Amino acid sequence: MNGKNKNSKYDTQKIDISSIPTYTLPEDSNGDIYIGRHRPQPQPPAPQMPVSQPKKKKKHRLLKAAIITPVILFLAAAVFIFGFALTVDYTRNDLDRNEYISSSDLSSSKQVTNVLFIGTDDATGNSTSRSDSMMLISVDYKHGKIKLTSFLRDSWVEIPSKGKKAKLNAACAYGGPQLVVDTIEYNFHIDIDHYVMVNFDMFTQIVDNLGGVEVEVTDKEARFIRNTTRHKDMESGEKVLLDGAKALVYCRIRKLDSDYMRTARQRKVITALINKATETDIQTLFEAVNKVFPLLETDLNAAEITGLAFKAGFGIMAFDIQQTRAPIEEHMKATTIGGQWVEVLEMDNVRQYLYDFIYTNKIDPDEYKSEG
Repeated sequence: MNGKNKNSKYDTQKIDISSIPTYTLPEDSNGDIYIGRHRPQPQPPAPQMPVSQPKKKKKHRLLKAAIITPVILFLAAAVFIFGFALTVDYTRNDLDRNEYISSSDLSSSKQVTNVLFIGTDDATGNSTSRSDSMMLISVDYKHGKIKLTSFLRDSWVEIPSKGKKAKLNAACAYGGPQLVVDTIEYNFHIDIDHYVMVNFDMFTQIVDNLGGVEVEVTDKEARFIRNTTRHKDMESGEKVLLDGAKALVYCRIRKLDSDYMRTARQRKVITALINKATETDIQTLFEAVNKVFPLLETDLNAAEITGLAFKAGFGIMAFDIQQTRAPIEEHMKATTIGGQWVEVLEMDNVRQYLYDFIYTNKIDPDEYKSEG
């Protein structure tokens, strides 16, 4: 991982092989040396082979082919994906080490990868506009789950570079994705490995390039969209196919109910996108990725993209998806500060909740579905 330079995670360890036992075979073995725990055993004289010996050799050849062929295909696919990641056009910006908090104070695990998805409300690609949405996508390999956590943009938090408190969504305007990552780590004590940032125009194209997404749309939501946007044909139902424009409008609904429900709708769309990817054939998926990547800004490099692609191919796409938000109702208080509507957080409780949800798997997010 070539993102943040967190030395505590990536120190190279040297292995002293002098402690590993070695064995020398007798003189008739030509003095070969073997390193490892198991000493080769003397082989008995080869028995006289029956006339059918050529058939046995054929079986051995077939067995070798059965073993070698998948390895060759695996390596070929790795080279292909790595070459693709090197040549595809996208905006890459490394994350620097968080200078405001020690890495030892951040919760992390080798079995969990945290990627922060940042959506901005700017259509020009300006990385220093306010972040309309901030969602942590945690891939938990230990428990076989993908966990989505929405951070409420009105959360009243410390902006470490400014030495003052403000709404969480202001961090992007102050310092782009780097400060968003630093601010979330500083306040919530969760280690973020990577980030991906998109704006509204990018989001609609991503959805369209995947052929749209199916989500549940309530009668109330459909009626609100018909009455307040140009989408007069918006339908309701358990599975409504939304193109990019409709998906964006759906994600941005706020005045209908609350920001809590708004983040829940965003997680529904992201879940639908993940599910859509699992149903898409490889060729179509690569074509979509080739169109989508130029729309992204991320710190992921070619090797990391390749690694994530293979992990997806070997099981991530079959992981269960869970979702929640931070903070939940019990851990915040809505109020006004300086004329702004904000959420004041019980930070210790929020941090413990996030740790349990992301790392220990102790939290059942279904208990909080009614809250959004």
